[in-house]
Amino acid sequence: MNHSFSRRAFLGAGAALPFVGALLNAAEGQSAAKPIPLIHCTDLFHPHGDPDDHFDLAAVFSLAHQGLVDLKGIGIDYPPGFRAGDPALMAVAQMNRICGLNIPTFIGSSQFAEQLTIHPSTAEYRSSVKPESKKIDARPNLSQRDSIGIRWIIETLDKSDRPVAITIVGSAMDVAIAARREPELFRKKCAGVYLNSGATHQAKPDILEFNVNLNPAAYAAMFDLPCPLYWFPCWNMCEERKSGEWGTFHWMPHKAVFEGVSAPIRSYFWYMFSRSQDPRYLRMLKTPPPEEGWNKVLEGQRGMWSTASIFMLAGLTVTRSGKIVPLGEAGDDALFRMEPVKVQCEDNGQLKWEPCQEQTGCFIFRVLDVPAYPAAMTQAVRSLLLAFPETV
Repeated sequence: MNHSFSRRAFLGAGAALPFVGALLNAAEGQSAAKPIPLIHCTDLFHPHGDPDDHFDLAAVFSLAHQGLVDLKGIGIDYPPGFRAGDPALMAVAQMNRICGLNIPTFIGSSQFAEQLTIHPSTAEYRSSVKPESKKIDARPNLSQRDSIGIRWIIETLDKSDRPVAITIVGSAMDVAIAARREPELFRKKCAGVYLNSGATHQAKPDILEFNVNLNPAAYAAMFDLPCPLYWFPCWNMCEERKSGEWGTFHWMPHKAVFEGVSAPIRSYFWYMFSRSQDPRYLRMLKTPPPEEGWNKVLEGQRGMWSTASIFMLAGLTVTRSGKIVPLGEAGDDALFRMEPVKVQCEDNGQLKWEPCQEQTGCFIFRVLDVPAYPAAMTQAVRSLLLAFPETV
């Protein structure tokens, strides 16, 4: 019997000071309501697939360390066949050690993942899985180990006394199946899914954004969730590496973002950038990076996508000068905002969208000052990194 369903059936040094003030204000505002519970789902690997995932992990841990989110757990995708590394459990352990936390981690389902490949001539991400086999089933034939993330998400929502936010910066598969299994639970207990995937404009209609291509039907299912969806398109124009009005992408110079960060944070990033095979991943947090190697890192820059969603779920936003402030205090100085949107997305990941006035339950990210966006976001990320402890 075929139990597969389509998703339609499934449904500067001184710059840290304004940030500290923002944190105090936000903490005071949240003291009664408590920080929002958060599940962070990511495609975090070692050796890394893209260093932005390690920056995202640092961002959620920075907010957790300061009491601005209640970080419940980290979900890491099972690695697709083209990845060199396995889930970077050591990165989570490093962050736990730096912050003095004990955040659990689960590994997502391997279904379809091992069959994803890179086309050798074009480096375009494609899948060898037939389109019809990608359709999402509420109860697919998954083993105990392959369904652990789905069950953990459901259990975490069920046990929480407050609605839980979920960030997705990789595949949406585990969240999609969990929501299909327990739609009423998601309606009551999910504060919103913060989806960092897709593009608002397509240069080539047959090329999907990276995270979408990990599981197009799961991505499509996000637009039918029974809870709020906050859509953060990775690209204004798919694969066009520049900032735009309707996409989160920005360049971030390493030298600017790492200025003044603590020794453990430099070591955390060095372990990742150097693709280290040293098994002493905790003890190395006390060992500074080699000067020559670190200077080479500082010469580079990083494409970034997801940090805005992490700020917003915590009730924070960024001003045009790069200050982090509570969401309600930015006013006309806000760098970005969320707006209601209508989206129609097919099982193959292709979609049509348009802004709207009415509330649809779905919101799209919009940059309000595109020229200011890269520098402001770089400053905001640096402020997060400056908030970590100085020693381990």
